[in-house]
Amino acid sequence: MLRRLTILIFLVLGSISVPCRAVIVFQKNQDEPIRGFLIVENAVHIEVHEPLPNGGVRKHILPRVSIDDIIRAVDPDRLAALKPEAPEAYRSYAEDLAVKTEDPEARAMAIRLYLIAASLAPDELGRGCLLGMAGLARTPREERAFRAMAFSLDPDHDPALLKPPKMTVSAFAGITEADRKALLTALQRLRTGQLDDARRYFSRPPVQAAATHYSHLISESEYQEAIRAEGRLAPRLLRKFLTLELTLLATTATEAIAEPSDPSPWSQLIARDDTLPASPQTLAELTEFDPRQSVYREGKWRVATE
Repeated sequence: MLRRLTILIFLVLGSISVPCRAVIVFQKNQDEPIRGFLIVENAVHIEVHEPLPNGGVRKHILPRVSIDDIIRAVDPDRLAALKPEAPEAYRSYAEDLAVKTEDPEARAMAIRLYLIAASLAPDELGRGCLLGMAGLARTPREERAFRAMAFSLDPDHDPALLKPPKMTVSAFAGITEADRKALLTALQRLRTGQLDDARRYFSRPPVQAAATHYSHLISESEYQEAIRAEGRLAPRLLRKFLTLELTLLATTATEAIAEPSDPSPWSQLIARDDTLPASPQTLAELTEFDPRQSVYREGKWRVATE
């Protein structure tokens, strides 16, 4: 029984731990590239899953010798070249990724890089980086938090930085409402310890793509942590799973995300010179990313002293 459970957990981990990265693949002697998600990559071949308009997926297994070029939303080599002593390089790459607003991986990485740059050089880069993050915010609440921090780092404390957010969360190409519902089902199965059903849902590339789209709420490592817990989630992780479930229940591809009533958001307290106490805000607590992890090695972000 223990061996069977171990194999099952291994299969689930294998099905959701592979990064689902958006790529464009150009083949030799082919005019049209393949646009999809990179599922497998090794020295011999790659496997790309191309989302179809009907919600299905076309699988491409391409030998390395047939590939002319692969364009990736996020370049691991460029990330590995970033160094804490050159914070401007983090901001520069964040600006390059920021234009890819329909790619959730590029959007999240741009936010992380802006945050690291702001943390490394708050006086020189803080205000500009936080405004860049505000333009990439994934919810209105997040935009308010980014603008409030920009106000804090601005030497002149310009109140114009605290303007109310007006945004909607755009749909990511290739993710359908059916994919969101399937992700919701997968989350519920995983949260309640139904690993066999969870594995079946998470094995679908469109569901993996939907999970990547919401990676700002639950990261890949947190999915793995939930699998190891076999449904017995710690309160911190349980709150995250329930938050994403509620988001999936309430969100459609075209509607703006509605937020709970918040009579005194941090930024508005400052904007109206309110005298009520407000909780302090720090860069380390601003997002799910830790700005101290500023070195990219072997596919992971690490603290520079490690």
